[in-house]
Amino acid sequence: MEKLYTKILHTPIREEDEVRPITTVKDLIVDPENGVVVGVVVNQNAKLIIAPHDILSFGDTIFVHGREVIVPAEDILRVDIVLKKGIKIFHNKVVTENGKELGIVADFSVDTKSLILQKIFVAKSIFGLVHYDQRIIPAKNIVEMKAEKIIVKDDLATVKDKEKVRVEDLAVS
Repeated sequence: MEKLYTKILHTPIREEDEVRPITTVKDLIVDPENGVVVGVVVNQNAKLIIAPHDILSFGDTIFVHGREVIVPAEDILRVDIVLKKGIKIFHNKVVTENGKELGIVADFSVDTKSLILQKIFVAKSIFGLVHYDQRIIPAKNIVEMKAEKIIVKDDLATVKDKEKVRVEDLAVS
């Protein structure tokens, strides 16, 4: 099942036999190279996470074996490497390969079974309040993720503009 990042935030995390949650989701750590979620942040200040292999089920509530699955981020090598790169998806700027600015990532979706990035939802905004020119970009169209921007393949409008120019060039010749 595909779930939006904004809906994943604050999802309760429970032990399999307990009624009360032990914590909630504060953030997701996504590997910029392959779009795989490598950690679920449960405490941002202390940098405590849960590794994906410790998650029993992921739905309206996340179930884990017990409190001992919550570990410091630096204990998991891949998570530590991703965090040191400082690459975030949410609210990162999105541009095409040709440099056309598409807006910022307003949301993104993750498959809850495989924990892989599926789509990014891009929008331009006025003062961060009003969103317009919204687009949904599949993860397969992401070329590269950097700390300051996410580069995606040229959008359909750009491709149509290029074809129009080629047709006009042929007509002049």
